[in-house]
Amino acid sequence: MLTDYLKENTKIYHDAIEGKLESNKLFDGSFSENNYYKMLQVNHIFLKFYEEAIKNFLTEKDKEILDQVNFDKLNLIEKDLQELEIKELDLPKLFKLDNRAEAFGALYVIEGSMLGGNVIAKTLKKYPDLENKSFNYFGHYGDKLGKSWKVFLSYINEEFTTENEKKEVFVGAKKAYEDLINFA
Repeated sequence: MLTDYLKENTKIYHDAIEGKLESNKLFDGSFSENNYYKMLQVNHIFLKFYEEAIKNFLTEKDKEILDQVNFDKLNLIEKDLQELEIKELDLPKLFKLDNRAEAFGALYVIEGSMLGGNVIAKTLKKYPDLENKSFNYFGHYGDKLGKSWKVFLSYINEEFTTENEKKEVFVGAKKAYEDLINFA
């Protein structure tokens, strides 16, 4: 299955971005507002470059499914940046997606980050300076997160079934992770 293949083959990149963004600090109590701000900035520049590129490859059927998982996350993260008065990063665009399969690989990275984002939002609400903030981006799925993730995984497992397609989806995920790592 594609999603098992992606999880196994992107683990090294997932671990690398978590290391650069110091996500482990969430669990030992040393995560700070500045760590959160950096996460927002890195994810913002990533979404700014990737969302539109991904949309260019989507079919009408894709868009119907993705409407269910709230694909438009750039708007959400920009609300958080505004609310917190955080300056956005200005970095050069590094990537180029070449096809629909690669676009879904990048989307796998975006949607997967929402799983950790939910934990981040819950944890950060305990910080006095952040307890009343909106967490539009990391918290937007709320209790629908599990369902949205399952819908997404089911869809890409149905859409990309050949070995070549799996490799192309992986290439898109790899490009996305590498850019995230570079932005961080």
